[in-house]
Amino acid sequence: MNLGDYVDVPTRFRLALDKWPDLRVVETPAEVVTIGDRTFISVTVKVYRDLLDLLPCVATAWEPFPGTTPYVRNSEMMNCSTSALGRCLGMMIPFGKMASFEEVQNRQNDTPAPAPRQPKIIVDMPNKEVWPVSKKQLQELSELGYGGAVPANWNEANAIIKRMSVK
Repeated sequence: MNLGDYVDVPTRFRLALDKWPDLRVVETPAEVVTIGDRTFISVTVKVYRDLLDLLPCVATAWEPFPGTTPYVRNSEMMNCSTSALGRCLGMMIPFGKMASFEEVQNRQNDTPAPAPRQPKIIVDMPNKEVWPVSKKQLQELSELGYGGAVPANWNEANAIIKRMSVK
């Protein structure tokens, strides 16, 4: 795997601070997300360019829990936090590859996990915003070439799929 144009998160952060000296990073508390029999840590980061920024950049990252390699295990939340920040900064300043170096490096030797089971959909559930992103949606986003952060919920994934399917 060629990481020649990869820019690590500390460098991205320094470049962003050079461009926006009043830059602020706000991180949501980590959440545990379960889809089928798989568990993930989810962290969302907002980056405000200055004190008056009304439209901060927002990115979410998920990290399998427990971590699948010795490098990630017991530091899943920290890796997830760094990944979310790196994704956010990557959207603000184009850097080339979006995945963090650690994500790329740690995933190279991963053995594929068994496919997650579909979450049970409760038909009378009134609000799809609380439904998790489904495996089918993740597959469809991948097939459409989506490279952004993992959508926060079923509705968000569905909206992205509809938008990308129109093109």
